[in-house]
Amino acid sequence: MRRSLSLRALTAVSIVGLMLIVAGVLLWHGVRGADKLMVRAVEDTGRQLAVTTEERARRLIDPARVVVTLLAQDDLASRQRLVDRLRHLPLLAASLEAHSAASAVYVGYEDGDFLLLRPAGRVPQERLPEVPDADQAAYLVQAVDRDASGNAQAEWRLYDRDLNLLGRRLQPGDAFDPRERPWYRRAMAASGAWLTEPYAFFTTREIGITLARRSRHGRAVVGLDASLADLGSEMDALGITPGTRLAVVSRDGRLLAHPDVEALLAEHGGSPRLATLDELDDPVLRRLGRLTRGEGASLGAAAPGEAASDDDAFGASARFRVDGEDWFGMRLPFRIPGVEPATLLMVVPERGLLAGTRELLWQRSLVAVLLALALLPLGVWVGHRLSRPLNALAEQVRALGDFDFSACRGVRSPVREVQQLSGALTGMAEGIAGFQRMTRTLSREPRLDTLLATVLEDLLNITDSRHGAIYLEDESDPTRFACEAEQGQGDPDDPLPACLTLKAPDETGMAALERRAAASGYLVQPLCNRSGHRMGLLILALRASGSGGDRSWRRFVEELSGAAAVAIETRRLLEGEKRLLDAIVELIAGATDAKSAHTGGHCSRVPQLAEMLLEGAHRSTSGPFADETLDDDRRTAFHLAAWLHDCGKLTTPDEVMEKATKLEARYNRIHEIRTRFEVLWRDADVAYWRGLAEGGDEPALAEARRRRQDELQEAFRLVAELNRGGEAVDETRLARLEAIADWRWWRHFDDRLGVSEDESARLAREPEAPPPAEERLLADRPRDRLDWAVAPPPVAEGDPRNRWGFAMQPPEVAGDQGELYNLRVARGTLNDVERFRIQEHIVQTIMMLESLPWPAHLRRVPTIAGNHHERMDGRGYPRRLVLAEASLEERIMAVADVFEALTAADRPYKPGLTLSRSLSILAGMARDGHLDPDIFVLLLDSGVWRDYAERFLAPAQIDEVDIDALKNEAGCPTMKSGNGASGRVSPCTGQAPGS
Repeated sequence: MRRSLSLRALTAVSIVGLMLIVAGVLLWHGVRGADKLMVRAVEDTGRQLAVTTEERARRLIDPARVVVTLLAQDDLASRQRLVDRLRHLPLLAASLEAHSAASAVYVGYEDGDFLLLRPAGRVPQERLPEVPDADQAAYLVQAVDRDASGNAQAEWRLYDRDLNLLGRRLQPGDAFDPRERPWYRRAMAASGAWLTEPYAFFTTREIGITLARRSRHGRAVVGLDASLADLGSEMDALGITPGTRLAVVSRDGRLLAHPDVEALLAEHGGSPRLATLDELDDPVLRRLGRLTRGEGASLGAAAPGEAASDDDAFGASARFRVDGEDWFGMRLPFRIPGVEPATLLMVVPERGLLAGTRELLWQRSLVAVLLALALLPLGVWVGHRLSRPLNALAEQVRALGDFDFSACRGVRSPVREVQQLSGALTGMAEGIAGFQRMTRTLSREPRLDTLLATVLEDLLNITDSRHGAIYLEDESDPTRFACEAEQGQGDPDDPLPACLTLKAPDETGMAALERRAAASGYLVQPLCNRSGHRMGLLILALRASGSGGDRSWRRFVEELSGAAAVAIETRRLLEGEKRLLDAIVELIAGATDAKSAHTGGHCSRVPQLAEMLLEGAHRSTSGPFADETLDDDRRTAFHLAAWLHDCGKLTTPDEVMEKATKLEARYNRIHEIRTRFEVLWRDADVAYWRGLAEGGDEPALAEARRRRQDELQEAFRLVAELNRGGEAVDETRLARLEAIADWRWWRHFDDRLGVSEDESARLAREPEAPPPAEERLLADRPRDRLDWAVAPPPVAEGDPRNRWGFAMQPPEVAGDQGELYNLRVARGTLNDVERFRIQEHIVQTIMMLESLPWPAHLRRVPTIAGNHHERMDGRGYPRRLVLAEASLEERIMAVADVFEALTAADRPYKPGLTLSRSLSILAGMARDGHLDPDIFVLLLDSGVWRDYAERFLAPAQIDEVDIDALKNEAGCPTMKSGNGASGRVSPCTGQAPGS
């Protein structure tokens, strides 16, 4: 048997050899190129350093230019008196604060006056005036004020940080005249700002520049001194290595910037001046400077202690030796405001520059040795890693045999054969998992469109098909099929149609379709339900690797399609039942609206308004409704509840629902009462004629008849007006009504003839008065009290039948038609009994809805529909619930019910209110604890009020609406729904809903 090399040994030998070769090449290349790369990197860094230093120099100048320009526009430059100029000190102090490098800001006037403000900390302590609290001094003011004769008076003033005067000192003999200064003359002649070259400031001994500009009136010059000390300190922080040395020099050799600020100054005649590079105590920079100027081309040109090298022929960079140490130097062009041209000198010690390179070479050598030592165990480890995927695949195959399909996740391996085996195993496991997923989808997904798309996607994955579609049969035409789902990539030149039509509904038409599909590379599989009826078609592209005769594949597709067809049939039945339920619910709402003209379209408009509000809450991303999530079950329950919220009105008596006047029962009884007045009128006529027949005084009898008939006219008008119920009834009118009611008339016919059994039973409560009988004009009689047909509704809290939690008190009778009782109603047309009968509709709504066998996801329908007359403060009906603790849907229903009722224009008993008036009433109800203020704010901020008005209100009702005023009226003036509030906090109350 031929011996073979193990995978681990082969891998170890290969890795050792390759790594040794790579290490040798890296070391050789590193030695050759490290120095050269480092020098190039330093040159690039130096150029970038010059750019950075220039930019930082510009940052010292540009803010000063802005400050001077602004001060030149200020009235300070036109002030004639010192006291007026001192009022502008806050502006000058702000200018200094705005520019950290500013040493002083000042104004020179055309008459020789001068005003300067500088930070006191920039002036040597011995030069400051000796005043109390001098340690608190923040600013020094130097002022020169000339009188009309030109005599100058100079003084120094010290101020604290708040510009409070600490002290002053006159400066005799200080005849400073700004007009003699170059900055004044040059600025007066210039059209814009003029910038000086760097120089040493006399007072502070700082190195800096002056920026001056003529004022807008042309009678003064504004100037600002900017120190370059910050530039030197920033240069010190820009060094490449700790030993880097930097300096900026002008063409004539003056030092313009250096990390050591003291080195920039030199004494000349008792006054400071800029030092030169030759005066700098730095032989390295002096050597580089001479190379820059072309000096020292030979060894004899070297300064004492400096050794020349062969690199003295200097370009942009050079290497040279000073005091036995090698240096790398660069000269770079440098532009600084006020000086042109200038040069940035930079020197770096080579030992620091190349230290990283030497260390890198040593590290690489060490790594090479360590790699050589680690190669053999590494090879063994890599071999183990290569063999581990095979072991993992074996374990996954065993798990597949144990029906654990999720364990087959495949492996990663650089070996092609192992990768192919892993892909085959993973594909098989994914196919089985896809079949499980499709089974779950068929059994759980409630939406037909989602189910079709998901099932089709799983079918494509399981059957390895590139393209497919599901067509469903048109229920009105069995030969037409519409595409409901399509997945994958088809032929763009021959796409699947949106609709398919069979030539015949029998098998002949199906066979023709299958032939056409097969010619295009597709399989057509009918989707038949349990009774064999064809519900749809599954069309799949044939597998690229298979053929039309792949019977196993076709049989598998047929089995899968059967399960899909059953699930589709179930979903279509559920959707049909849902549509039927929605139609029945809307039918009930329509019947409720049609039952009474007083309800109009209330039962159909309230659901639409309520669902608009619910959607507005769902869209909120902040505020009290940010955490509200609306799934399909919640939306369905709300939809049904909104349409059924007033279904109890079907039980409300028509005479109560339609009662437009106080005396109206099934007809308006004012006509009966008017007949009684007619009788009394004729009684007055009879009395007149009888008196004449008996020989009475005709004028007296005529006057008595006139007064009586006038009294009858006035009395009937009062009764008729009270019957309308349009105004509140006062005590005076009630007293007059009682007096009119006591008038008498004679009845000559039996009032118990021709009545119903029910009315006859009520008449039996009264003693019989045979005619002729004297009757009151208006009366409340026992016959007017209508008994309950059965027991009164179980709404009392102590009623054992009350299992719904109602908290109402039912009246003793089902109706009271007493004439005085109804005419005494203080407001409106409904008496207390009828008001209860109206409110009873919500009781009947709850009882009717809770008697239905609602499924689990719809069990809140009775609660949502039955609580829209409850109040936030718990004073509503029928259960006196605290609506503030109720769900979002219940609070929305309450607002929607009231808003629709206020704006409805199809009620015969009232006109439709304008939009602004309706919203104002809603605001008052929200403020008074009737409605939820958060829902009211949602109605405003979401724009639902506007959308609803455009759809349902007459143009005359839509007027201007002031949202902010309405929020103020509702008690929520500052915050808007969904803005500025977090979590569940109410924008009106500042509390969580229900707290």
